[in-house]
Amino acid sequence: MENKNSAFKEYISPILVLVIICFVTTFLLAFTYGVTAPIIAENTAKAASEARMELLPDGDNFSPSDANPYILEDGKVYVEDCYVADNGAGMVVTVKTNSYGGMLTAMVGIDKAGAITGVKVTEHADTPGVGTKAQDAGHLSQYVGLTELGSDTIKAHADSVVEVTGASVSSGAIHKAVYCALAQFDAMGGVN
Repeated sequence: MENKNSAFKEYISPILVLVIICFVTTFLLAFTYGVTAPIIAENTAKAASEARMELLPDGDNFSPSDANPYILEDGKVYVEDCYVADNGAGMVVTVKTNSYGGMLTAMVGIDKAGAITGVKVTEHADTPGVGTKAQDAGHLSQYVGLTELGSDTIKAHADSVVEVTGASVSSGAIHKAVYCALAQFDAMGGVN
């Protein structure tokens, strides 16, 4: 009988303790997620709304478009969402594209005439300091006022858009995002 008690204490007891710890930890994580998920979603929506107002200052309120999203390169570059200004001032298109560190999300403001009003990178996994140089306001301002890019490659537009040295993949990803946003604008026939 002593062997059974010592075997239980030595083998079974630690396993039961670990299982109980796992259940308690899982419950606490699920509870924390349930409490914080709505707050995170609300903050994300608020940040996106502020970014839309920044990229298209003439817009008042924005409503999501139900247009089919534009897709480039077999899904590697695609429109995530498109919001049209309620006053007809233009639209803000959110595009996901592959960059050096992974997926990059950019928002592009386009006025009712089809001219870019601003570009903002909202998510990325690029190398800080090198890849992020392509996200600087100076580089992104090259797109402001452009109405077409003609090609999704930045090298074809060296006269109007210059890539950042050392961050050519990141520069190219942003360029493809802007190209895709303009293609979405064209596919929708502009702002109606």
